[in-house]
Amino acid sequence: MTTTNRRRGTLIATFSATFIALLDLTIVAVALPVMQTDLDTTITGSQWIVDAFSICLAACMLSGGSLGDRFGRKRWFLIGMALFLAGSLACALAPTLTALVAGRGVQGVAAALLVPGTLSIIGQTEPDPARRARLLGYWGMCASAAVLAGPIIGGLLVDGFGWPAIFLINLPIGVAVILLGSRTIAESADPEHASLDPAGQVLGILTLGILIYAIIETRANGWGSPTTITLLGSAAVSAVAFAIVEWRQAKPMLPVRLFADFRFATVNIASILLGFGANGAFILLSLYFQQAQGHTALVTGLLLVPMTAAIMPASVLAGRLTATRGPRLPMLIGYTLTGCSLLALATIGGGHPYLVTAVLFALNGLGQGLAITPAVAATLQLVPRQRSGIASATVNTARQGGSALGIAGLGTILSHRLADADETTFRGLYGTGMRDVMLTAGVAVLVGAVLLALQRVRRPASPHQRRPATAEQAQLPL
Repeated sequence: MTTTNRRRGTLIATFSATFIALLDLTIVAVALPVMQTDLDTTITGSQWIVDAFSICLAACMLSGGSLGDRFGRKRWFLIGMALFLAGSLACALAPTLTALVAGRGVQGVAAALLVPGTLSIIGQTEPDPARRARLLGYWGMCASAAVLAGPIIGGLLVDGFGWPAIFLINLPIGVAVILLGSRTIAESADPEHASLDPAGQVLGILTLGILIYAIIETRANGWGSPTTITLLGSAAVSAVAFAIVEWRQAKPMLPVRLFADFRFATVNIASILLGFGANGAFILLSLYFQQAQGHTALVTGLLLVPMTAAIMPASVLAGRLTATRGPRLPMLIGYTLTGCSLLALATIGGGHPYLVTAVLFALNGLGQGLAITPAVAATLQLVPRQRSGIASATVNTARQGGSALGIAGLGTILSHRLADADETTFRGLYGTGMRDVMLTAGVAVLVGAVLLALQRVRRPASPHQRRPATAEQAQLPL
């Protein structure tokens, strides 16, 4: 096999794995109302169906990057793909909510191996920073295609075959990825730059899991209850212990010392806020269209097309802008567009024409496409190439952790509004709840935009500071 064919096969395998791993973030959204009915659960159950995936993805992604860096990126990519297929089959066959949530957790762990693995393999395949930035743009386009296809494919499958079909569709694609990747991906590892961190992994899962559980269960417990206070306190203690463990590690799972760099900290905090606002709102919009407005799963997917379709060209544009202007500019534009569109969507229940909503959806998708890919490039420039897996995992962990918090937090806001709803007040209270959700989401994302805007104010770069330590940093100024 020629070098060109191997390179092409590697990109097809990694992009396809990215597609199905991220497809399950959006394809589930349009199936939630049917799942609620079939599994006899509530909005709280829907939150757990989504968050089981998001929590495991966010909490395990850092280890996913480290495992690939240490023991072989190809090996752990293929293991992750096989595990994802097993989780998908378990979800499709799940007879109860508990079984489905468990299967979603397996999928999340597997995706935690795949997402940083694909980015790290791309980084190893293309060492030139400018060309790598363009490949990251195409990776973003592939991820965006998954976001675009998820609601539409999900709507078709749910309406035509039932919700288990949204998981069965992963099986033929995953098998093809394993066969192609095993032939074309070149093995690479940098064990001297990575180490296992079981204590950090356990503390990371505990911190995020306890925090999400506390937020979701406030509907039953209340914010001021002893149970909620105890859970939030436990999450805080776990977070402090996690930071201490990582600080003392010579090769930590989470490079906490890098957070002393204002640029690195800002990109990751902003990624948390983007995940919180944009992804959390997306899931609840899917529920709103079906439960409050009475649309089918397929129609809901089509109504969301302007948002998801705009992400794809914006991701390509983001890659080109990052290659020529650096990641800060597209990120700043993207966060501003996303935050402002979410604030405007607070009027979604006001009875205005769908055309207005469609324009706001398109602006939101454009903003997300411009924001996501440059964040990966921004973190990759701040670490040695040998730690590309853990660098990409950190920023993706931040965004996915924010998504889990957003689904929990924004879903709780909506649940509290609907707590006393009956048949006559349900739709009106749903609209009021979604207004609160969109306002909260928009403010969160705009806070991220402000942080990015303050970078240059807080840390003006002197000529000496602008001199990069490596050629890669020279190509991608933040």
